Amino acid sequence: MNIILTHEQADFDAAGSVLAAWLLDPSRMPVLPKRRNRNLAAFIDDYKNRLPFFTWKTLPKGTIDRVYITDTQNIEPHSRLEPVRDYVVWDHHPHRHIYPDREENIYDPTGACTTFLVEKLMEKPGMHPGRIFTTLMLMGIYEDTGSLSYGSTTPRDIRAAAWLVEKGADLDLMRRYVLQPMTDNQQAGCERLIQTMETYEIKGQSIIIAHADIRTIGDEFSAVAHQLRDMFNPDGLILLLAVRTGVRIICRATTDDIDFGAMMRSMNGGGHSRAASGMIPLDYMEAVNAEDVLFDARETVLEALHGFIKEPPMNLAEKLNEQIPGDQLELIRKVADCAEQLDMPVYIVGGVVRDLLLDHPVMDFDIVAEGDATQLGRQLTAQHGGKLVTHPQFFTAKWQMSSGTSLDLISARSETYSAPGALPTVAMADIEADLRRRDFSLNTLAVRLDGEHYGELVDVCGGLQDLQDELIRTLHDRSFIDDPTRMFRAVRFEQRLDFALETDTLRQLREQLSGVVGLTGQRIRHELLLYCDEEYPEKDFARITQLGIAAQIHEDLVWNGQIEMDCIRFRETVPGKFWQNLSGLDFDMVESEGALWTWLSFFPVKTVTLIAERLVLSKKEQRCIEELSHLRTEFPKILQNEPSEITFYLESFIPEAIYCYALFCTEAERSILKNYVVSWHWIRPSFSGNDLMGMGVEPGPKMKAVLAGLRSACIDEGLQPEDEAEWVKSFLERDAE
Repeated sequence: MNIILTHEQADFDAAGSVLAAWLLDPSRMPVLPKRRNRNLAAFIDDYKNRLPFFTWKTLPKGTIDRVYITDTQNIEPHSRLEPVRDYVVWDHHPHRHIYPDREENIYDPTGACTTFLVEKLMEKPGMHPGRIFTTLMLMGIYEDTGSLSYGSTTPRDIRAAAWLVEKGADLDLMRRYVLQPMTDNQQAGCERLIQTMETYEIKGQSIIIAHADIRTIGDEFSAVAHQLRDMFNPDGLILLLAVRTGVRIICRATTDDIDFGAMMRSMNGGGHSRAASGMIPLDYMEAVNAEDVLFDARETVLEALHGFIKEPPMNLAEKLNEQIPGDQLELIRKVADCAEQLDMPVYIVGGVVRDLLLDHPVMDFDIVAEGDATQLGRQLTAQHGGKLVTHPQFFTAKWQMSSGTSLDLISARSETYSAPGALPTVAMADIEADLRRRDFSLNTLAVRLDGEHYGELVDVCGGLQDLQDELIRTLHDRSFIDDPTRMFRAVRFEQRLDFALETDTLRQLREQLSGVVGLTGQRIRHELLLYCDEEYPEKDFARITQLGIAAQIHEDLVWNGQIEMDCIRFRETVPGKFWQNLSGLDFDMVESEGALWTWLSFFPVKTVTLIAERLVLSKKEQRCIEELSHLRTEFPKILQNEPSEITFYLESFIPEAIYCYALFCTEAERSILKNYVVSWHWIRPSFSGNDLMGMGVEPGPKMKAVLAGLRSACIDEGLQPEDEAEWVKSFLERDAE
């Protein structure tokens, strides 16, 4: 027998999630606890003949094989559960690691647990749960999201609620039970609580704490907490209630800056950040003065509370004004003024904020608008001139000023991926959604620019703490699955900043390495060339090899001390001005790609060819690497040869390959290459083919041999122009003998 359980003092979300789990598989037995919130108890009492719920008392006898736990991770012990070892957890609270991890477990941060189970029902064809069932599940969503008004409410909660209404949920029936009036006992307790209210200002948050002795009042007080929260509208409300088993704590918040859920989990309870409860258990309540116990409880709560209220937002206005160049700062101020006029929040986001906090030089930045960026652009051009280029499909615009300066304006957006490694589908969203779509927490920081918010740091993903802890952390378990190029970026930031991959992020990367195989060669090439722009590219190449990323590009890609030494020499060697003598040399190409060529050229030409095909390199790039591979193996063998032989050998290579090789080869080799570039390559005899034809030598192999020999004599022996005719005559005479 498989059963479904939820937490004690069950509310509508607990019952709604149990019901949804049963609808997904009616062979499971849905069990509700004896203790239930008053409004849920009233609903079940009125419709008990139409609901499928059991209690422990009515549950059929038999062995329990598996237990499904919904809306909690902490169920009451029961003798029938003692032999059970098979548990599946479906919860929307943070993962507490109470039960073993398994693929079927779900810890999904929706506003209500009922939501993601309803989503599963939405996927089942022909699902029509009926009026009573849909209404109960809708009440679960509405109660846990504050009628879809809490900050923890997600678009998924709204879509699930809409589906339930479409399937027949009765809003009038819901209102009758969700918004029940207080009982006389609750009213009496409410009045006692009002009399003891005290307000505390903690980290900028207004917190009301009230207490009451309700040992003689047999009722639940969640409705009282809602009533007092709505009546006084503090940032946080904490009720301390003396009951027969200790002090019951009920918390409500009107802001996401207070995490009552986490606080109550430390006090034998749980819940959400805005609605939670806990307990200070005491076994001597019958014989104590409740006021003394409640005073101690207040002190305990006040001491704990500081750790669960966010610090006031850090303000980076001073850093902005000091670290951003004056002309760019002036742009920021113009944007901020226009955004304030439009009542449109605007931000600088990501790397520039990270660099501000690390006191690194600030480079170019974009502006992210919480709204239509093109509207902001039109306002800017109307007030300050310039030209606006819009890209509606990407929700972006570029403001180009007459001075030649330009600024990208981007609408905050969300992203979804149709398949692993695919490019994302974008939609306009708020700044939090925009930040949560990014790669790593340290790149999710934003600074608000408009109005009185100028300089406020926005940190919705814990990026500031990770920055302080020097960690690279992904935002969710599917990060590398959605975009495997993030593996390359993780290494780039890790090495550039001298940070470490956070433990779980490192686990994800190692488990999801195969995603690299699905990337296009162009995308991998782009990431590898970004390494070449880093201060120490060899660190990035070594790290992706160590982590197994490189092997996903090609199985033969390795790293060793020789390669590292070559890459360091390539980076540190200062090229002489004489290289300008080598015509056709693309210095920029070698500078931007040479570190990668140095690594790849370590391998045999056959391997280089396969890697080049995988990375979709251009013909010139491939030729450069293949020729470098030849130079590595063959050039050291001919260093003692005549200068002319070395010259003829090198002239078959393109200049970029020779130049790149010169940057990482030995000093002896570099000296030879300098002679080639400065002198040997340019030595040509004045005696020409026409002169040879005048001497009766027809064009063909013989003429070619004469000219080659003549040039060799000029390079090796320093043959002078006036002596060339005599040398040719002697050559022809020897050839005729």
